[in-house]
Amino acid sequence: MVNPWKTYVKLSAVLMGSHDLTKGSLAFLNYPVQLMFKSTKVLLVMVMGAFIPGLRRKYPAHEYVSAILLVLGLILFTLADAQTSPSFSVIGVIMVIGALVMDSFLGNLQEVIFNMNPETTQMEMLFCSTVVGLPLLIPPMVLTGEVFEAWNSCSEVMICLCSLDYHWLEELGCSLRSLFMRVILLFSSAVSVNN
Repeated sequence: MVNPWKTYVKLSAVLMGSHDLTKGSLAFLNYPVQLMFKSTKVLLVMVMGAFIPGLRRKYPAHEYVSAILLVLGLILFTLADAQTSPSFSVIGVIMVIGALVMDSFLGNLQEVIFNMNPETTQMEMLFCSTVVGLPLLIPPMVLTGEVFEAWNSCSEVMICLCSLDYHWLEELGCSLRSLFMRVILLFSSAVSVNN
């Protein structure tokens, strides 16, 4: 491991915040509205890249124009495809904007880590951010009660795991799904590193 653990704590906190705010915003916004907001991510990543120490990127004006046109096209496509009318909620909008800000930090932060330590491997970044992310999932799961639901349905999950039927994941809450997927990533990363 070439990076200190505090690097992965920051990365994991941003990753968890982005994921949880994105999924949580769906409780207050319908999917087309969330998709419209999320399509602006490219602009925020470009803007944030200009302010993050270690990157300080500068984009020419035509790239910003291209990004704006891309975002407008995505929004129009989403609205044209939407069967339902957009549903806005102040809480949902705040959550999805928070997720966008964290998304813009995430990609740039990963790039800074790779630039500052070129020996960093993708496997190290994935494994360490997953190891750090697992404990960060527990408090929100306790607060929402999902940890208790998980404990109660543990026998069903074990039966499903043994039969390799992953349809039960759709019925779990977003924090529990995220925890389960992180455990799978952790074990698959460990197996890959050992091979």
